[in-house]
Amino acid sequence: MSSTTTQNETTTIFDNCVNDLELNGYALLSIPTIYQNNDCERKRSSIANAFATARCSLDDISSNNKIPIIDPSSDSGSWTGYHNAAVVNGRYNQYREGFVFSNGEMFNVDTTNINNNFENDMNNLFQIMLDDVANGVLRAIERRLELPDQYFDTEFGPTNTSSQWHLKRYVLDDDDSDEQNHNLVDGDGDGKEQGEVVDVVLPVHTDPSLISVVIVDQVGSNESGMGLQVYHPSEKNEGGSYEEISHSGHDVAIIFIGSVLNYLTKGQIFSAAKHRVVNWTSTNVSPKDDKDRMAATLFVRPNGDSIMNPLPSAYLQYNESKKKPPTFSVWNSRVAKNYMKKKQQQKG
Repeated sequence: MSSTTTQNETTTIFDNCVNDLELNGYALLSIPTIYQNNDCERKRSSIANAFATARCSLDDISSNNKIPIIDPSSDSGSWTGYHNAAVVNGRYNQYREGFVFSNGEMFNVDTTNINNNFENDMNNLFQIMLDDVANGVLRAIERRLELPDQYFDTEFGPTNTSSQWHLKRYVLDDDDSDEQNHNLVDGDGDGKEQGEVVDVVLPVHTDPSLISVVIVDQVGSNESGMGLQVYHPSEKNEGGSYEEISHSGHDVAIIFIGSVLNYLTKGQIFSAAKHRVVNWTSTNVSPKDDKDRMAATLFVRPNGDSIMNPLPSAYLQYNESKKKPPTFSVWNSRVAKNYMKKKQQQKG
């Protein structure tokens, strides 16, 4: 990489990312390429510090009496605080514990075993994921659809106070890798073959977002998604297959098209990407002795009062409807109920 990344080069990087999003519903963006060299190391350090701080905080969670504990009966779309790994927190959190931040809210973790940098480190990571990565992608989507510059911020923002993001790590016991706990592939028959048994630790889903940004806690860029798989439909409309994300780590932003953008475009041009996480400890995607997986995920969402109107792009065709589009808060409340369902019964 040259000592300076020019504005034109950065624009091209994001435009290429959007080309991949259009083709596949997801894309991999090299984080170092969007910074100048002197910024790159500082951003890498911020990402590493945030994960390290979050891990220390999770390890000390039992000794912290001040941290907000999430009420599992509350609206998951507005969660801020900590939740443990339990099905009571929804089937998507059966094997995940972590910190969730919604609508610009923040909290601090005051423990004796870390340097009380939690709030600062979390805000730094959020700035990288939203301001540096997600906003660059949204500007490129606006260029692709020939929308006015800053359209998403003007019509649906400000996203810095409406989005949700989290840092979560998987908590797997040895029993979780036993065949008796393996799950049949769930998710509307997608990619399901007769008799196929897969150890799914995060069920197949699309994200309730315009776009999502995922960074997996591994130094650099690694030839592994640590179990993160994306569904690829068959060209003949018969079944499909799941494929492992090729790279992940602190240098890689994994971008997904979410169900909000899919809704706003009626599935045209940009379609939401179905994905899941399988037990990476029972596959060849990472070292066998590496049983720990942590990731930061940002869901870029509209403001709750925003009307979910179709995007005014000449590239999109809509049928007129007399039905008034919902606000995002109404739409998201419906979607959130699905995320809080208990784990589907195993089929056999």
